Amino acid sequence: MARSANTVDYEPLPADGSQIRLVTIHPGGKRKKIKCTVSNFPFPSDETHGPEYEALSYVWGDARTRTPITLNSRPFRVTTNLESALRALRLRDKERLVWIDALCINQTSTAERSQEVRRMSAIYSRAETVIVWLGRVKELSDADQVDDDRVEAKLRGLLDALADLRPQDTEAEAAAAVLDRTGDPIYALRLLRTFFYRPWFNRIWVLQEITLAKTGTVVYGDMRIGWDRLVQAADALRRLQLGRYTHLWRLSGAARLDSVLRCRVRIRGSDARGEHPSRAHVELNELLWQTRFHEWTEPRDRLFGILGLVKGDDVRREKLLEVDYMKPIAEVFRDLSIFLIRSGMLSQVLCSVAKPMDGLPSWASSWVAELQGEAASRLSMGLMMYMQVHEFKGIIPSPNPPLFSDDLRQITIRGTIIDRGIGHIGKRFETSFVESIDARAKTIRARLIEWEDEMERQHCAHKLFETQAKRRAAWKLSLLHELPGEKTELSQHYDLVTDRENELPLARDPAFLMSVVASLDSTLGLNCDYRRPFVTVSGLMGSTGTNCDLRFGDQVAVLIGSGVPYLLRPIDQTEGLYRFVGCCWLPGLINLDVVKGEKNGLWKVQEITLV
Repeated sequence: MARSANTVDYEPLPADGSQIRLVTIHPGGKRKKIKCTVSNFPFPSDETHGPEYEALSYVWGDARTRTPITLNSRPFRVTTNLESALRALRLRDKERLVWIDALCINQTSTAERSQEVRRMSAIYSRAETVIVWLGRVKELSDADQVDDDRVEAKLRGLLDALADLRPQDTEAEAAAAVLDRTGDPIYALRLLRTFFYRPWFNRIWVLQEITLAKTGTVVYGDMRIGWDRLVQAADALRRLQLGRYTHLWRLSGAARLDSVLRCRVRIRGSDARGEHPSRAHVELNELLWQTRFHEWTEPRDRLFGILGLVKGDDVRREKLLEVDYMKPIAEVFRDLSIFLIRSGMLSQVLCSVAKPMDGLPSWASSWVAELQGEAASRLSMGLMMYMQVHEFKGIIPSPNPPLFSDDLRQITIRGTIIDRGIGHIGKRFETSFVESIDARAKTIRARLIEWEDEMERQHCAHKLFETQAKRRAAWKLSLLHELPGEKTELSQHYDLVTDRENELPLARDPAFLMSVVASLDSTLGLNCDYRRPFVTVSGLMGSTGTNCDLRFGDQVAVLIGSGVPYLLRPIDQTEGLYRFVGCCWLPGLINLDVVKGEKNGLWKVQEITLV
């Protein structure tokens, strides 16, 4: 939630939440200047006696580019996207009462911003309807826009046709036929992709805004469609995920709606079934993982933007999670990490660490993640599964309760250091931009073979794995995050691409080659930059969970109560001080019983302090 430099004489809102501020959009012609009035209204705890209003869900847009409107008879500058939304919402012959964050919250008052964000869930859940503004159809900054004067009408017709598919039309052919009936399925996919790639679908705040809404209306330029109709259309496209039409699903961009729908289904489903809400820390953890790739402007909103979706009063009473925009950003995420770790979510916090933040301890997570390139921080399914083996999603107490220092910057955990350190790190390649599938396959092949050759030159690994075949098999398991005995399609694709005796099936089977490249690219990245492979001094092979700052001398540790090994950087080994680097995958150390190993005399458990 960005801040505004405008000043309006706002009437203060009572701290007890008994009032709400709403905007009246005055009627006017299409080209008339926007005129609004903002004023306070009663907001009683009894929902049936409050004002009837709508709420706007939108993306602020570029705060540097502002357009003037009139608010309370005074000039007021808003982002261009908000001005467009007001113009689209304005009625010709009557007023419209709407809650809009940029206008209804005094953005110059940090205290008021904190107060209003704390009750955002109430504001949106009590609105008569939530209006989703996706923006104008043609934006100067939109490189993927469709140049057609009838975009809105054609898009609405396409979405309606998809939404009208009967429930019994379960086959993907039904949705594919709708695209084909347009006469130009490629154009239809471009329409859908342009629509679903609007920034709104990937913003953190929209999750609670539409999830908590009684009803919703999506507005895109001059097009309007009910939220439920849009969901029906997306469900029809989802049938394309499997089989020969999966490329249509990916190209449509409809998957960008999935995270929003998962939130809504989870909240609405539990309400309908009358289920008792999960513990707050479990719900919050799930939401944090689900929204790792969403976007925000104010860093604190990474947490504040989803708190309204957590049921129960536990979170609202928790001081560590209090919505406070005066609180330093690093402290917000340090306290979030402490709350989750104390609740038994040690592995979930440590495995989510991807990017350092100024002032944030190395073991605390800012929950920032990226999908692509050198900053890629998506975890493998293997790590996602084993990071919660001992925790059962926080239901049982942790067998390894951590201790925090008085200043809350250090955490001490019991565990063991397994190896003397990292002796070899796989090469980081220069970024390569290639378009054709053939070229992409060749790039991945060359880089994986180069990694294998580097590994083969590490003589320390020869002691543990006597033959080249055994070393290669161990290397593949470590790189792909698979366990011994697994026979997966990904493993078969790796063997095909790195087969030195046979050429790739390039032009002979382009469809199959596309699936091979897609699986390896999504796992390792086209530039092999999603994770870093390594060999320890004693010859163990592994790879990082994400693309982290791995260095020679970093050590592998296993902590009591965690099924995932970690990489630590020694600071003062005599004092047991380490900097946390990241999670990693070493097949022999996954789900290791540290306590049993100590009883068998394999190692000694020690106190490990992370700073």
